[in-house]
Amino acid sequence: MNLGFPEGRERMEGPLTGIRVVDLSQYIAGPYCGRILAGFGADVIKVEPPDGDPIRRWAPFADSTPNLETGAFHLYLNQGKRSVTLDLTTEAGRAILRELLATADVLIESFRPGALADLGFGYEQLREEFPRLLYVSITPFGQTGPYSQYVGWEITTYALSGLMYITGEPDREPLKNGGYLGQYGAGQNAHIATLAGLWERASSGLGQHVDVSVFEHATSLLEMTDMAYIYAGQVYPRAGNGSRAAWGIYPCADGFVGVVSGPLRRWANVATLMEEPLLADSRYQQAGSQSELRDEIDALMLPWLVTHNKEEIYQQAQALGLPFGYVATPADLFRNEQLQYREFFHTVEHPVAGTLHYPSVAAHFTDGLWESRRAPLLGEHTDEVVEALGHGSDSRARLSAEGAFGGAPRDPGKAIGGAR
Repeated sequence: MNLGFPEGRERMEGPLTGIRVVDLSQYIAGPYCGRILAGFGADVIKVEPPDGDPIRRWAPFADSTPNLETGAFHLYLNQGKRSVTLDLTTEAGRAILRELLATADVLIESFRPGALADLGFGYEQLREEFPRLLYVSITPFGQTGPYSQYVGWEITTYALSGLMYITGEPDREPLKNGGYLGQYGAGQNAHIATLAGLWERASSGLGQHVDVSVFEHATSLLEMTDMAYIYAGQVYPRAGNGSRAAWGIYPCADGFVGVVSGPLRRWANVATLMEEPLLADSRYQQAGSQSELRDEIDALMLPWLVTHNKEEIYQQAQALGLPFGYVATPADLFRNEQLQYREFFHTVEHPVAGTLHYPSVAAHFTDGLWESRRAPLLGEHTDEVVEALGHGSDSRARLSAEGAFGGAPRDPGKAIGGAR
């Protein structure tokens, strides 16, 4: 069944053109997976509750005023999707979802394990009716195991995974990583798993249940420290911004810069860069000595660093083959000449938020397989999609009166449990 795009709006002919995704997920990981699929051409229909995905309420907002249409997280995570509002606590809302799933290739969901089964939409309940459907679940701890019903957020998975154990100063408490790396990483894992599931379906003709755990993704980021413990019984301690080699984050005239000498054979170039002959002393070029003599080295480097700007330090160091970097602010990122040259930020028009720049994906294709499109308004495509399912104006009016799209009394005991 062709659910149709509105007149004048062309679907991108990307590698996933023709694939339909029903995105029931909320917050970050699931919506991010859907965003990537949409960027590659999939028709991603975001099914939201009548009051919207909770991420719509997350600041910052484009005009500093709370608005369901202008939250930065929503505008980024729901790019390229179509929004349909359904109240799944009503029988009419669930009936429309079932019709929609009959047209879908992929379902993405992030509810507490068992919550959708309570509504009649668990994987085992759908697999016979929709045998080709790829059912993708993204939850904090996965669908099975003693933690499966536990709630979790970034600090939970960072702590349990061991990431926090190796992050921070050695004499202080462990630190949480910035941002939502666990959520975005789980979304990327789900995207790759979805592609693999679709590939396998092309041979078998059958869908399957893809079970993604944010906790397991975070744990996978420690492969090297895990292997060190398994094979050698070594426990990596927290080292702050330093390490056993000569590198770290140091202050400079206008911020901070990452000092990295690279191989010991390049250490003499640090002395050249900082115009300090004492740094070329052979004592600093022995294995392990840069850790043991760290205070001496810092005292020689800091006078030069604090009198130079981060961009100047970066460019001069790179000219000498030293892999320095500087700590970029958001303003630095948007004027970064490398990102500008590669057109990493795409300009997108939105009817409420206006013209904004959005990050794209960290891959470039000679055939232009990726497209950035705006996020939908809440319920913007409800009529369009439901009409394409075969419901005329009278039928849609009846469904609305029955609460399919929100506003009617809800079925007792039908609240949906989240898995945040």
